[in-house]
This record gives sequence, structure tokens and C-alpha cells, in this order.
Amino acid sequence: MLRRALAVLAVLAATALIALALRSGDESEPAAVPVTTGGVPAPVRGLVRGLSTEEKVDQVLALGFEGTDSSSPILGQLRKRQIGAVFVSSENWLDAGQGGALVSELKAAGSSGDRIPPLIIAAQEGGDGRAFGDLPPGRRAVAIGELGDPQLARRWARQMGEGLATAGIELDLAPVVDLASLGSPLAERAFSEDPNIAASMTLAAEIGCKEAGIACAPAHFPGNGSASGDTDLGPATVGLGSGLLMRRDLVPFKVAFQAGAPAVVLSHAFFAAYDPVTPASQTPAIVSGLLRRQLNFKGAAITDDLSAGAITALGTVRDAAVASLLAGADLLLIERAGEAQDVTREALLRAVRDGTIPPARLDEAVGRVLELKRTLGLL
Repeated sequence: MLRRALAVLAVLAATALIALALRSGDESEPAAVPVTTGGVPAPVRGLVRGLSTEEKVDQVLALGFEGTDSSSPILGQLRKRQIGAVFVSSENWLDAGQGGALVSELKAAGSSGDRIPPLIIAAQEGGDGRAFGDLPPGRRAVAIGELGDPQLARRWARQMGEGLATAGIELDLAPVVDLASLGSPLAERAFSEDPNIAASMTLAAEIGCKEAGIACAPAHFPGNGSASGDTDLGPATVGLGSGLLMRRDLVPFKVAFQAGAPAVVLSHAFFAAYDPVTPASQTPAIVSGLLRRQLNFKGAAITDDLSAGAITALGTVRDAAVASLLAGADLLLIERAGEAQDVTREALLRAVRDGTIPPARLDEAVGRVLELKRTLGLL
């Protein structure tokens, strides 16, 4: 009886949040907003002030790497620098035993003394979307959405989170909450093209992640479901108006935020309603305006991979990183190891030193990254 009562309460809470999200559609064009403390507590802001410029820049970088064992160059980087996050991909993963051991080495290399440890992140979805094929969940998100059972979605996400947590992963760049039709590149990775179904599955998945003790970041804000192509491969456009986006594609994100999602993944698509020639991750009206001011999101905004085709087809990773940080992003993901990561770091340092990136904007981003780490028990 108690379990049934709790399930009923969860469904009622989900319904209330979804209804609130559906009612909160402000169609006005958002504007960029001033830098704020973003809800970061005073002790974390004090920690930010104690960092050098180089240490602050390192904190806003999330780096992928090559290798599967202790010979990987990333371990040497972690011993020298306090990198914000390390991205573990399928290329670093042979099986759960090897992967867990590698993650332990990453943590040990970055956590000596009183250094700020790196956040260990991955992009584990379901079914064919799994980065780590020997970890759950076996079902794709679309299969969960088709069944329409929030409790199933909750268990699905909890299994996903528990598998990652056992391996030492702390943040999952998932679930995909875009509203994707069968013709979309995201069709198999998304819950549904119905905003109500996607919202209820998203809320349940967020609860499941929390129960597993892992942070989950819904992707890809403000919604890639109607994109003309796959941003991993090249540029893509979403032609929906801002009002339709608010009533439709943004509903799952609003529900996730109201449920306490600690982070969100930013899209690289062009959104015609805001800026038809600039990726969303670099558009102040989307990141600072829509995400922060209109939706009042307080967590960490993480770019999708800056070495993706949507970015590299247009310019350099380093320029995209600077533009994303200026737009309001907090953690800059560069999955592809190599020279671009070092060049990007130097470009960010130059941009801070010559005033292109205001020091307050860098401090704000670092504060949000450290607050995310604090909520996960890393500080």
C-alpha cells in the first residue's frame, strides 16, 4: 500500500510540474542579462576568488582523451592542472572492469593534496545510444516513451545511473529530451515527439538519476528535435518560432529544471527564432536570455561537443569556445583529444587577459562548475 501511495504521489507531482511548464509560455523575445552570482553560495564564490586565471580557465574545460590505461596522456595533464572535467568515451572503455579502473586512476591523478578534483562525465543513453555497451540500460529511450509509464522511465534511468555510479562516473550528459519525430536524427534517442509524454518521461528519469546518486544533464537545449540534420555531423537549423518552441520543445526542459536538474547540455543547432547563423551554444539570447532569465535555470550550462561537425564546419574550436563562454556557457566540452584542446586553453587565457572575456563572466562560469561539484560531494 505504501509503495502504491508513493507512486500515486509521484504521478500527481509529475502532472503538476508538467501543467506548470505548459502554462509558463512567455513568447516575448529574451534579452541577454548581466552576470550574476547564479545562486552559487558564498563559500564556493570564495573558492573561485582563490584561483589563478589559469586555474579558472582549466575549471571550465571538459576534455576527452585517448587511451584505456595508465599510459594515457590525460593522467599527466591531471597531475599538472586542475581540469574541470574529464569526458570518458566508448573509445576509452573496453569493459566495466577496465573502465572502472581507468576512472579510479583519473580521480587519483586529479585529486592529490588540496586540489579541486575533476568531474568525471560520460554520455550514456539507452540501447544503441550506450557509450558503454556492457552497462545498462538496454532499452532505447524511444521504447520507454512508447510504453508511456513514468515508473518504468524512473527505473530505466536509475539503472543507467547505478551502472555509471558503480564505475565512478558522476555526470551523465543524458537523457535526450528533444521532441523527435520518426524522421529526426534523434528519433531513436528521444522519448517522444509529444511534449506531455516527453515531459513525464523526463521528470521520471530525473528522479531515477537522483535515486542512483548521479547527476543527469538533459540534452540538447532548447531542443534539437526539429533540426534539419545531426549536429554531430554538420550544421543544422531549427526553424520553429519562439512561441512554438516554448509551448512544445521547451516543455521537457522546463519540467527537468523545476525538478532540480543540476546541469543542461546546450545545442549546436541554429535556431531561426533567435539567431539563424550562430549555434545556440554561442547565442547570448538563448543561453543568457532564454535559459537564465526566462526559465531561471541556476545550474551548469554545458556545451555539446565543440569538436562536433556543426562547429568545425564553421570555424575553429577555440573561437567557438570563447564565443560559448561569452554567451553564458559554463563548461566547454571538447571530446576530441589533441592540439585543439591546448590551443583552446591558450585562446581562453588570451581572451580573459585582453578583456574579451570579462573576469566576472569567467568567475560566474567557474562558480557554477564548482557548485555542481559541491552538490556531488567532490569539494
